[in-house]
Amino acid sequence: MSELTFVGLGAMGSAIVHVLLENNCDLTVWNRSQEKADYLVSLGAKRATSIEEAIAASPRIMICIDSFPNTQKLLDTDKIRSLLPGKTIVQLSTGTPAEAREAESWITGNGGKLIAATIMVYPISIGKPEAQFLVSGPENEYQDCARYFSYLGEDVRYLGSSIGASAALNLAVLSRLVANAIGIVHGAHVCESEGVDLVEFARMFPEGDRAQTIVKAISTNDFTVDGGASVDVAAGVAKSLQSQAKDLGINSELPDFSMGIIQRAIDAGYQDEDAAAQIKILRRDK
Repeated sequence: MSELTFVGLGAMGSAIVHVLLENNCDLTVWNRSQEKADYLVSLGAKRATSIEEAIAASPRIMICIDSFPNTQKLLDTDKIRSLLPGKTIVQLSTGTPAEAREAESWITGNGGKLIAATIMVYPISIGKPEAQFLVSGPENEYQDCARYFSYLGEDVRYLGSSIGASAALNLAVLSRLVANAIGIVHGAHVCESEGVDLVEFARMFPEGDRAQTIVKAISTNDFTVDGGASVDVAAGVAKSLQSQAKDLGINSELPDFSMGIIQRAIDAGYQDEDAAAQIKILRRDK
């Protein structure tokens, strides 16, 4: 037995495991592509050769894959369901509050407990003071796992027992980012239409502001994703916001409006470009 199992060794998962090993955690690791575990095993992690072995190895299971539904698909076998009673599952991924609630219902229905955690930084920041995590779920289970989060960053925010709280706060932050990007793109379009140098527009914002990368992309006509988010990523956020609004029956005008512009950019083939590429849709309208 180990104290903690970690499932999912992509860029983020590997960064987290590396920091946990540096803090002398006793870890079992598993990934569908076994070679991704090799380096971490060389650092002291134990290798599980199957997902069943990984779940059986520890009372606490951290899972870092892309969604709650995909986690359920991974765990939804007779063998794994029989292993879940008494286990604490810590889901490290984004999703909607409704998806978190559905996941909690499934996990608790099979005898386990669920903690939902959203990672608010890139892998390079894991283990550094700026690393921020939003965490929600039953308090006893959170307290049992709190020391692991403390190794990963100094800004860990426990939001209470409502499992959807971390997903909700993450969506709220992302709502600002998506709407902000559209506002910056429109601002650049205003400047273009009035003959104002985009350099002057960029200078209105502090260094490091997202406006800097958006305006640079527009002024150079280079929409390669470099430190920002793609049109496709923005679409995923807008769709999640639409879904949350529908689930709770709240106003959806902002995500609907955002999705309208984003979808037109996708239809034009710009889905893999920086969100700044939405300027090309506005230019067409002229």
